Amino acid sequence: MKDRLSKFLTSEGLTPSMLADKLGIQRSGISHITSGRNYPSFDFIQKLLIHFPKLNAEWLILGEGSMYKTVIIDVPDILRPSVPDNDTPASPTLPGKPPDLSSVEGNKKKHPDIKPEIMPPAEVKKTIEKMVVMYTDKTFVTYFPE
Repeated sequence: MKDRLSKFLTSEGLTPSMLADKLGIQRSGISHITSGRNYPSFDFIQKLLIHFPKLNAEWLILGEGSMYKTVIIDVPDILRPSVPDNDTPASPTLPGKPPDLSSVEGNKKKHPDIKPEIMPPAEVKKTIEKMVVMYTDKTFVTYFPE
């Protein structure tokens, strides 16, 4: 784990003393971990993962996966653009048809002279330019669809 911590420090452009200052721990503690004298405590690992939320805990502890978390977003089907056979983007549509409001009894009794009119959805030629996902730790990721 000491080697992975050293790789992480290099990747972040940090020295062991800078990391100690960021985490609010003694500089000698980091030095002991990176030299192999001591194993990192649970408290140290917890502070590191809280302060660096993009750091992959499985990589740090077990050496599995990549150093940083990969974000996988499951986009609902309604937001996925569908492309027909002729390679032109299709307009997004909502499932089902709109309700017929003229059959609602309350509308006829309260306003007999007003007849609800439902306009058919206009042909929309929109594509997604970018999506921004914001996290509670004030970080964000921007995605640009292909």
